[in-house]
Amino acid sequence: MPAINIQIPLELIEQGERAVLEQVAMQLYENQIFTFSQARRLLNYSVWEFQKLLGENHIVRQYDKDDLAEDIEAVKSGLWDSENHL
Repeated sequence: MPAINIQIPLELIEQGERAVLEQVAMQLYENQIFTFSQARRLLNYSVWEFQKLLGENHIVRQYDKDDLAEDIEAVKSGLWDSENHL
């Protein structure tokens, strides 16, 4: 089974579970293992919260037709709701 390596700086571990989870989600997204939607759902973040996190960490947004299809389905199903973070 193929493996991936995720780097977690020690200071993030000291900052707690949320900081570690954010780092994991960003690395999975940046390495194109998770889509934007998958990474933000891992964190239970709204689209805007995850956009902000990526920007603050200087991670380039990757958006392809699969991401667009996921977003269209979310809108159609009523899941595109910032209050529910979906």
